[in-house]
Amino acid sequence: MRNLLILILPALLLGPAGCSVYKVDIQQGNTLEARQVNELEPGMSREQVVYLLGTPLIQDPFHPDRWDYVYSFKPGGGEPESQHLTLYFENGQLARIDSSAFVDFNKIYAPTGSGRADTASQSTGGDRGPAPPRPSPGGGLPMP
Repeated sequence: MRNLLILILPALLLGPAGCSVYKVDIQQGNTLEARQVNELEPGMSREQVVYLLGTPLIQDPFHPDRWDYVYSFKPGGGEPESQHLTLYFENGQLARIDSSAFVDFNKIYAPTGSGRADTASQSTGGDRGPAPPRPSPGGGLPMP
């Protein structure tokens, strides 16, 4: 009986420590910072807007003159937060900006881990530019 207790006691003490559940941070959409949105001006072309903000997450085929930039962040085990920016075009030019539901990305994003957001891999335009090309499989060795 004593030997059985010696075997079971460490398992009972150490078991719950290994049963914790890690919840992953979930990011979806276009990451936009206030400085990018502040650079928007009425009269900009669609191409200028795409260069500055990247392609919109939502392009409604029934409303082609409306672009929605949406971003949501749900920290592991936390409450989701989001930002929403809507742009309206007339004759191919930016006519109106609805930023009533826009919150700066840096105020939303607070990772539960120690890393930062991987915004370099999301070609958002501006001064970051596109992500560098990925190396080919096999490290560039010739394939047979």
